[in-house]
Amino acid sequence: MDLQHAGYGIKEPFFTGLDFFPDGRLVAVDNINRKCIILDDHLQSQGTSYTFNKNPFEVVCLSDSDLAVTMCEKSVFLLTVSSSNDIYLIIEIKISSNVFSACCMTPETMIVSTYDDSRPVRMLSLGGVETDFDHAVVPKKFKLWGSKITYVKSNNMLVLTDRFANKVHMYNTMTRMCREVTDENLKEPRGVCVHGNTVLVCSRLNNCIVHLTVDGNILGTYSVDLNGPYSICINSDETRLAVSGGETGNTKLLLYKMHKAYKIPYHR
Repeated sequence: MDLQHAGYGIKEPFFTGLDFFPDGRLVAVDNINRKCIILDDHLQSQGTSYTFNKNPFEVVCLSDSDLAVTMCEKSVFLLTVSSSNDIYLIIEIKISSNVFSACCMTPETMIVSTYDDSRPVRMLSLGGVETDFDHAVVPKKFKLWGSKITYVKSNNMLVLTDRFANKVHMYNTMTRMCREVTDENLKEPRGVCVHGNTVLVCSRLNNCIVHLTVDGNILGTYSVDLNGPYSICINSDETRLAVSGGETGNTKLLLYKMHKAYKIPYHR
């Protein structure tokens, strides 16, 4: 989808957050036009979109119908989607940190990355309770747009991209060990998602997706048909991969079909 002419807002959309519901519906958050929309397998909008009163950053699906969106001004919106794909606000959670990216740790707890905060990663319950890890995950502050996160539950591995340092941090929440991954393929890493027991990372300057093990080994790189991939997500049965990004005047949303035998995406 060419987002410049997609008609989702007054301005050219920029999808900073993507995630799949368990049934395969794709949720996209448009930071520029302050919208959340539902898309089908043909990237056609479904139901009624939701318009925020401030700029959203990231979206994470929490159940078959509920989702969370991180916002500017220190808040997280919890929303629900009806059977007809209309989106409604449940509650706005006000928190003490500037939050950017988010992922699920347990059914009741999210992990959020922060910016301009000495606590770069925090935990947030759906009831609004904030807690911190009892050990420094990454000893630094991130800038706005500086880090996106995901969590590999099978390995207790928290993965943080570090865009401006050209690194990926892998933190084991059980052993408290952290590994820094650097490679010529990881240039301004941005979006990241879980793929089985591995992760896929958007490499902005190389226009590709980098496939990493939780030990930091590179399994491969896959070129994508856009400049500056930003957000990425994969559906629950690992048959569809969505990637958004691009430069102003040429932003795109791409949907790939995953080859079951080799797990290599090809463009639909």
